[in-house]
Amino acid sequence: MKTINLTPVILLTMFLTADMPAASIEFELITHPNNVQLLPQPTGLPGVSGDHLLHTADDITGGTFNPDGCFSFNFMNPVGISEPNYPPGYAEGIHSMTGSLTLEINLYTAGAVEVTSLAFEGYVAQGKPIAQQWLVQPGDPAADGSHGPVDGIPNSGVYAASAAANWAFGISFDWYYDTPFAGSGGIDMTFDNYQWSGFIIPVSELTTVGMEATTLNDPLGYFAGTSEEFESWLLEEVAPILPQDAAYLLFAQGEAHPDWTNPGMGMTTDGIVGETIIACAVQQPPQCGDPNHPYPPGDMNQDCNVDLFDLAVLALNWLECTAPAP
Repeated sequence: MKTINLTPVILLTMFLTADMPAASIEFELITHPNNVQLLPQPTGLPGVSGDHLLHTADDITGGTFNPDGCFSFNFMNPVGISEPNYPPGYAEGIHSMTGSLTLEINLYTAGAVEVTSLAFEGYVAQGKPIAQQWLVQPGDPAADGSHGPVDGIPNSGVYAASAAANWAFGISFDWYYDTPFAGSGGIDMTFDNYQWSGFIIPVSELTTVGMEATTLNDPLGYFAGTSEEFESWLLEEVAPILPQDAAYLLFAQGEAHPDWTNPGMGMTTDGIVGETIIACAVQQPPQCGDPNHPYPPGDMNQDCNVDLFDLAVLALNWLECTAPAP
């Protein structure tokens, strides 16, 4: 009696149940020097509206605002403060925010996303220490149980890599805020399962034709105009200042109450922190299944090779039938 070597079938089953390969992609926040002293107006007190977007009708100006210029912002609104040079509903946050985040993601296919690093910093105001936003991972000091429920889990999400799915991107992650109130190096606020939603779109799709194939808008719904007007803002204000080697644009927004705050701060867990993040990444490294390295016909396990593993899948499903009964 012949013996059958099941090793290829077992290995194939492992391959078929595994996720498509992801790459480690770093997104850098975009800095725009034309935005010096300009800030978008966030929502604040009742009757105050804002869109979290620069170069729109609700922008405000001030000598301490956005001293280096950028598109990404983190806003704190403890009680809707009102001080000289601060309009109602505005509160300090991170201006001129720079930094990066790293995602484990396959930008060519829909699938899971892991957040592996996040480090942002910027001014609250000139002359004050830098404020910082950091990812919390299991085992970090912020996850020691004394800073609220943050535990560094899940730090993950999903991505849909198609115009039909609006290039949708969403993650849930833990982070902490190191504010200037007690100097740098502290843990002043923590956020458990903070939600970002938005999109990651290929820069090649930032065209009039590309916008016609999808529907993009700000996830928090602050932008008062239509999706077409928001898309025009992307084309007119964001696309022109992207680095020449930028291949993908990430736009995300989030807003939540902190889960814990340092008792010495003026802000409590009744406050709100919202942010708009605009970042870009260079071309993803070549990988199996990308547009320049498509799966060949017959590649049933999608490893870019047609070999015995693909034959094993055929053998494993030989004479299987899903046709309806006659």
